Amino acid sequence: MRLVRAHGGATGLILEADGRLEVLDISSAGETLRVAKPHLADGVQALFDDKRQSWLPMIERWTEARETLRLLAEHAFGCWDSSTHDLPLTPLDELELEPPLPDPGSRIFAMGGNFPTHASKMSGVLNLPDSVTNSAAHNAPPWGFYVIPGTVVGPNHTIVPPPGTKYLDYEAEVAVVLGSDARDELSVRFWGYTAWNDFSIRDTALGAAQTDHGPLTWSLTKNFRTGNSCGPWMVVNYPPVDNLSITCHVNDELRQSGSTAQMAHSFGRIASYISEFIPLSAGDMILSGTPAGTAIEGGVNGAFLQAGDHVDVRIDGVDTLRNVIGAGD
Repeated sequence: MRLVRAHGGATGLILEADGRLEVLDISSAGETLRVAKPHLADGVQALFDDKRQSWLPMIERWTEARETLRLLAEHAFGCWDSSTHDLPLTPLDELELEPPLPDPGSRIFAMGGNFPTHASKMSGVLNLPDSVTNSAAHNAPPWGFYVIPGTVVGPNHTIVPPPGTKYLDYEAEVAVVLGSDARDELSVRFWGYTAWNDFSIRDTALGAAQTDHGPLTWSLTKNFRTGNSCGPWMVVNYPPVDNLSITCHVNDELRQSGSTAQMAHSFGRIASYISEFIPLSAGDMILSGTPAGTAIEGGVNGAFLQAGDHVDVRIDGVDTLRNVIGAGD
């Protein structure tokens, strides 16, 4: 099951038939069915209120929501070939999509150095300690940073770095959404996942910026406007997340290839660790970290992004997340 956020925050259910991908506007469909199927319309209104632009009610009542979506899809497929149906169906490729965040204020926890191959290659450039490059072997906990949801854009959005940025990097990742509270590693469940690109400014790390190396600076290099992207859709209904392939192409050249099976700390372990400090809830997000192949691994001579480049992230079950790099001036 796949969900999108259309322009304006509306929730869409992706339907596929005859090789076509169509998006059913869920809230509008509920209103369309008000007379013919009032109970279904009431269910849609309770779970998919686009005025709030939040999926939290849906996630928290997923068993009910899943059945509502199933009935909507069943009705839509029954009308698929009818020229007279009035369901709000739009071809996916005609929609302008927003990032499929569960909520405008989603809490997003990003992991650093969580792929040993990436961390070890960065070590030669940044002189990282072995406890960072191979944290699991040292029994070290997960580490990372917080992502501000307002910096996240959707597919086909232009990424514009701050003026003067010299070294702009890409990081292909998987973002998962919790479907329950995370009290321990065994009990946590993940409601959905999507593709993510953590665009990163490396100027400070490579000595090109006259700033301190404190935590605020590091946070800003990860949280500039348009500095994160995700989408195009969210795969939902508690899919497996521990062996998802990850690739990144820049101008059609393969740069990264990995799998969530290579993570030093699994999503469950990360959620369990964070919950020792902060109570996690359904709708919170965790980013996987990125596999080897980023530009910074080559130091100042790495293949950093330039204006006009297009960057494609692909994750199992998710269509291509493409963004174009704009000029930071």
